[in-house]
Amino acid sequence: MLARGTAVGPQLPPARPRPAIAPPPRAPSRLDAPTYETFYGLREKAFSLSTDPRFHYQSASHERAGQQLLSAIRKRTGVAVLTGPLGAGKTTLCRSIVQELDRRTVTSLVLEPVETLDDLLKTMLADYGVISREDLARSPHVARDVLKHTLRSFLDSLVSLQAGAVVIIDEAQNLPVILLQEIAALLPSGAEPRVMQVVLVGQPALTSLLKRTELRSLHAGVTRRIELGPLGADEIAGYVMHRLSVAGGNTRVEFDDAAIARLFELSGGVARGVNILCDRALTLGQQTSAAVIDASLIDEAAADVDLAAPSRQGRWLRTTLALAAVFVALMLAGAIAAVWVSREAVGRAITHWENIPAAPREPARDLPALIAPLPPPEIDRVP
Repeated sequence: MLARGTAVGPQLPPARPRPAIAPPPRAPSRLDAPTYETFYGLREKAFSLSTDPRFHYQSASHERAGQQLLSAIRKRTGVAVLTGPLGAGKTTLCRSIVQELDRRTVTSLVLEPVETLDDLLKTMLADYGVISREDLARSPHVARDVLKHTLRSFLDSLVSLQAGAVVIIDEAQNLPVILLQEIAALLPSGAEPRVMQVVLVGQPALTSLLKRTELRSLHAGVTRRIELGPLGADEIAGYVMHRLSVAGGNTRVEFDDAAIARLFELSGGVARGVNILCDRALTLGQQTSAAVIDASLIDEAAADVDLAAPSRQGRWLRTTLALAAVFVALMLAGAIAAVWVSREAVGRAITHWENIPAAPREPARDLPALIAPLPPPEIDRVP
C-alpha cells in the first residue's frame, strides 16, 4: 500500500539504453505470402503509420518546431503548446525530442488517452520511475492526495540536483476541461522553482479549447506556442528516400519525379497522407513487378484508399477565384492610392460641391377650379 512520503530520494534515473539493433530479417518461407518488403529488399514497412522516431524526417518545419520545443523544455518557463494537423508527425517529433534530452531531465510521454487527474498522475509517476507499474496494479485505488504529494516530493528532490521533469501529453484537444483545469493547478505559482515542464500536443482545435473562460489560468501560463506545418513540395522526395533507407539498406525501388509531384498534390504535404499513398503504391508495384513507382501507380493507390485527385475543373475554379480576389484587391488598393495622392483636389471639389447654392424651387402653379358637373335633364313623364 502506498503512503505519503514514498517518493525516492534525490537520484537521477539511469541512462537510457541504446535502441537494440534490429535482428536480420528472417528468410522467407515458401508458404509466406509475398510482400513488397521482400520484393523491394526492405527489412520492414517503410511507410507504416508507426511513430517510431527512427523514421523522423528533419524537414524545415520539423527542425524549427523541434528546436523550439527543446528550448522550452530546457528553460522550463511555463506551458508549451505544440499544434499541427492530423498526421503531420507531432507524436514522432515528440519521441525524437525525448531521445535528445539529457539525463537531468526525466520524461513522461503520455500517448494513451487519460480521463482523470488520477490516471495522469499514475502515468507520470510510473514514467519518472517513482512508483513501479506493478505497485500501481496492486494498489489501484490510491488517494489523489497521496499521488500529488508523492509527485511533489519527487520534484522537490530534483531541485538540489539542478534537474527537472517534463510531461508531454499527446492529443490534448481531447482532454476533459476539468482535467485541464487540474493540470493548471499543478503548475508552480509565485516564486516557486519551476521544476516540471508541461507540453500539450494536439490538433489546431487545442488552440480554441485553451481560450475557453474556464481555462483562463492555464491559457495565461502558456509561454511557448509552436506550430508544426506540412512538408514542402521540395521535401517530399527527401522524405520518401529517408524512410526507404531506414527500412532497408538494399532498396530496389525508386519514385520518379512525376510520382513525387503527385504525392504532394494529393497529400498536401501531410506525412500521414504520403505514407498511406506510398504504402499502397508499393503494394501495387510489387504486384506488377514495377521497379519504378510512377504517377499512374500513385493515382491508382489514391483510388484504392479513396483519396481522389482534385479535378482539373476544381483546380481551375479555385485558381480563377484566387486571381479574381487578387484583381479586386489591387483595384481597391489603386483606388485608395489615387484618392490619397489627389486628396487635396478631392477636398476642394467636395468643398465646392457643399458651397453650391440649392436650386430655387419652381413656383406652385394655380390649378383651374374644377367645373361642377351639370345635373341630368328632367324627362317629362307621359301620363
